[in-house]
Amino acid sequence: MPLVSARTLSATGLLVALAFAVSLPEALDWPARAAMLAFGGAAILWVLTGLSAAYVAVAAAVFLVAVRAVEQRALIEGLGSKVVWLVIGTFVLGTAVERSGLAGRLTALIAGRGTSVGGLMWRLTLGIIPLAFLIPSTSGRATVLLPLHRSLTEADDDPRLTKAIGLLIPALIVISTICSLTGAGSHLVTVDLLERLSDQSIGFGQWMLWGLPFGVAACLITTFLIGHLFLDAETRARRVAEIEAPSGPLSAKEWRAGAVVLAMLGLWLTEGNHPFGIATVAIVGAVILTMPVVGVLDWEDGVKSVNWSLVLFIAASLVLGRALISTGAAKWLIGSALSASGLGPESPTLPILFGLTVLGLTAHLYMVSHTARVVALLPPLLLLADKLGLNPVAVAFLANAGMDYCLTLPVSSKALLIFQGEERPAWTSTDLLKLGALLAPAYAALMIAAYYVFWSHTGLALR
Repeated sequence: MPLVSARTLSATGLLVALAFAVSLPEALDWPARAAMLAFGGAAILWVLTGLSAAYVAVAAAVFLVAVRAVEQRALIEGLGSKVVWLVIGTFVLGTAVERSGLAGRLTALIAGRGTSVGGLMWRLTLGIIPLAFLIPSTSGRATVLLPLHRSLTEADDDPRLTKAIGLLIPALIVISTICSLTGAGSHLVTVDLLERLSDQSIGFGQWMLWGLPFGVAACLITTFLIGHLFLDAETRARRVAEIEAPSGPLSAKEWRAGAVVLAMLGLWLTEGNHPFGIATVAIVGAVILTMPVVGVLDWEDGVKSVNWSLVLFIAASLVLGRALISTGAAKWLIGSALSASGLGPESPTLPILFGLTVLGLTAHLYMVSHTARVVALLPPLLLLADKLGLNPVAVAFLANAGMDYCLTLPVSSKALLIFQGEERPAWTSTDLLKLGALLAPAYAALMIAAYYVFWSHTGLALR
């Protein structure tokens, strides 16, 4: 049987099974069933068919509106989300950095001279981790690094290297999020919820103490797995092609682009100390970079640089994620998982730790938005911590360590979406699943090991 026919048959069978499964729970009303059917069906079609990911997401969102599981305004609210505007602004930023010549200089700096493919991957790892302290947005970090990926793959036209680097950069962006309190806006939401529900908090230094060593170790494991899954020993050992980059002092365009980028980074880093949100900063930066005389590219070129299919994909995905929360589907899933666990005040620490790890690592499968995961999961987890006599700070941080992992489906992370949204995608959903099949268990094992070796001795003991 041809592969396409087998996949189509598998997808059809899974859709039928999903429809039957969501009809069984008596506690669910129709909107919650529809939300689970829409998101689960979209996930099946993303993985097992060749349909456009954006088309599937938009169709699933339209289905929710058509069956009256969500209001019609949900579609418009998805397009008006700050995440959508952030992505639009950062696409223009990435193109401006590329056109100005700064991307070429950065690429040459990271690639070095005579660097091997394996060495390049380790250099990228060490270069990407610090960005978690500078840019509090995975999509912002992804778009800043997108021109770097283009320059590397254009200079060395090897499809295997294109795939490996195209997966490595967004994977490291995602995995390194836990390193810093400012690595994601959801971390700040976590601290706010922790203070409100338990009168305790986590400071910047504390988060870095717990998150940086773990994040660095997880990034090193990620780099090793990608290098050995998608590249053979001969490819890892060969030299990377020489990168052509501007030499001499910075040009006027490079100075202007660099000044805008630094200003945007400064505003992103100090969010909360001024009235401008991350998305607003991105759009203002895009306007300045396309401004006559001052900017470095025309407005028309900036608009063309935006992947509008990706914008629709993200907007529709937000509709799906919000529907899971607003209909109560996500709450039911969490409650069912906790009830099935059978945990109680006398339960040993290991099962509780294992449950937190599994819940965190799988949360991205049914809640697309990182912040939405924290908002939906953390309050019930903190209430559970109170019932079980657990340290709320440990529960909050460990839950975030798990929720920061989202490398199963492209829709699970905006960084993945940005890199898959290229004209010639370097990798497929199947490649991501192949990586996740090994990385997810390794990440879970690292969490458990980190708890017993380090976290439990530095203020993160569950009891």
